[in-house]
Amino acid sequence: MTKSDILSTADVTKLIKTFYDKLLRSSIKHHFISLNLEEHLPRVDSFWNAVIFPEYSYSQNLIEKHFHLPFQKEDFEVWLTLFLESVDELFSGPNAETTKNRATGVSYIMQKKLLKD
Repeated sequence: MTKSDILSTADVTKLIKTFYDKLLRSSIKHHFISLNLEEHLPRVDSFWNAVIFPEYSYSQNLIEKHFHLPFQKEDFEVWLTLFLESVDELFSGPNAETTKNRATGVSYIMQKKLLKD
């Protein structure tokens, strides 16, 4: 079966749902279990829509919202692996590749800003 590219907000929602399903079964689930997903997932969707599609914007401070969490370097490795796996599982095309590249950048920047090593 040929996979389509990420072309719509519905595709982003599908990606984020798949990704969070994986996160909630992963070794880093403790960072996500207490979240109110009904409130959180639309914010995540909004962020990734802005990352992928130029007509969307995201005005919240992504880094600031994560300062209170006790992240370790390994947490970012798991996060990125699961995100890239989710994209590859569902999509193929230029937007999918851009999304994976930007996720790698987001992971790197968050590590640099949030880790105290």
